[in-house]
Amino acid sequence: MKSTAVIILIIFFTAVGVAELHLFSAVNKHPMPAIIELGRFLFYDPQLSYNQTKSCSSCHSPIFAFSDGYRRSSGADGYAVRRNAPSLINAKFLAAYTWGDSSIHNFESQLILPFFNNAPKELGWQKNNKELLTRFSASPLYQTLFKKAFPRQQEPITFKNIATALISFESQLVSFNAPYDAFLNGDTTALNAFAKKGMQLFYSQKLACGTCHIWQNSNSIKPIYANTGLYNINNSSDYPSEDQGLFMISNKDSDKGLFRVPSLRNVLLTAPYSHDGSVATIGELINIYQRGGRKISEGELAGDGKYNLHKSKLIKGFLLSHEEKLALISFLDAFTDTSYFKRKNLLNPFN
Repeated sequence: MKSTAVIILIIFFTAVGVAELHLFSAVNKHPMPAIIELGRFLFYDPQLSYNQTKSCSSCHSPIFAFSDGYRRSSGADGYAVRRNAPSLINAKFLAAYTWGDSSIHNFESQLILPFFNNAPKELGWQKNNKELLTRFSASPLYQTLFKKAFPRQQEPITFKNIATALISFESQLVSFNAPYDAFLNGDTTALNAFAKKGMQLFYSQKLACGTCHIWQNSNSIKPIYANTGLYNINNSSDYPSEDQGLFMISNKDSDKGLFRVPSLRNVLLTAPYSHDGSVATIGELINIYQRGGRKISEGELAGDGKYNLHKSKLIKGFLLSHEEKLALISFLDAFTDTSYFKRKNLLNPFN
């Protein structure tokens, strides 16, 4: 079965022309400041959507550590997209970029999805690309920004350059200033005694959180996909039919409900949780792991995820006292890093 990304790429190249094919190998790894600045304006500008209602920051806001606080984001037409918006902080280091498609390994291929997805529209460029480029070409602001960013090009306002600028900006969303970063760098005072107790629990054999949630940022790390027992519809080991994770790409029953294990950086700022945003709070999430899966007692999703046959063997349940649970949350709070707010070159230029 072809992946969603491949299908959309085929549609994309049909829409904007094969001449753009080299886009995915042409993004400068060391972009000029003017390209990054252009990317910043584009990232925060709702003119990037076909009906001028959504920008990249609509789903990736600094307030929520570049996520959006919704269960599932909405596209330009107001319809919910399939999945919860993940944080973009340190996303450049990920080995896989989406919740359920293991074929997307970089910003270049990921970017096509919000631009050209059509069910629902996110930014709505499919069939509207010419009008959108004309919109930017008519803007004195963007005439200046594109000329500064690509001074050697006679007509620099192209989709390729828009993508290059956005990727260059998103690659600046890097932050290693959480208290836990400081602790790992030798500052033993960066965590208080309560957080250190939570750290012991996090890495203990009983909880084994650190087995999947690796505190590193490297493309060499193979992405981990897991079924965490969120669903077991009618006790048939199924997830909701509209989103069954890697199964939708591989068509293998063993991949039902497998989603990429996300980063925990800024985890307390990025609620709600899970691929579909169906877990409201960090306390609820810990309770699901503690139980060994989520039980839904009624409705069309009813079933006990604890007994999902595809569930990871690591999700076996555990017992935590109230104090231990608070200690674990205290340690997760040490993953919080909002130092990006001090960098104006990452924030909304229109405010």
